[in-house]
Amino acid sequence: MEDALKNLFSQPIVIGICIGLVIALLVWIRAGIKALSQKSDAAARRDKLKDEIANLQKHLHTQMEINTKGNESLKQALATQKETNQNLTQAISVLKDKPGRAEIRTLHLYSKALSIMNTRAPGFGSAWESALKDAEAEVKQEESGIIGWIKKPFLPNKSTSVEAIEDSKK
Repeated sequence: MEDALKNLFSQPIVIGICIGLVIALLVWIRAGIKALSQKSDAAARRDKLKDEIANLQKHLHTQMEINTKGNESLKQALATQKETNQNLTQAISVLKDKPGRAEIRTLHLYSKALSIMNTRAPGFGSAWESALKDAEAEVKQEESGIIGWIKKPFLPNKSTSVEAIEDSKK
């Protein structure tokens, strides 16, 4: 049998087949090693991409929180501006309701008419003057005391007070 094996392996075709099998085995082993290294490279790339995705998600979450806080502050600023606008609108309407030149002119006209009436009707003048002095004393008392705190919103405008009308007579 030994001779048969020596005779078999001495044939050039068998030697070529053995050399081819050894080369094929080396190529196969090399391909296996290369495939393993590619798998480990792919796993490393996959881990790197997972880390990058996690980092990007974290950054996106942070950015969305910042935007949310910014939007909330803008909403608060808008609400504040709306409230200020409403207050200013109310202030304008209150200022529009204050007596203007026409009302002051009418009061001045009534004051003149009362002074003319005092000169024409002697009995009316003394009663009117005493009522005016009583009203003036009451207004001064309201302005100086607690009554003033209670009735302050209901007091007439300074330009329509009795003193202003009397000053306009002079």
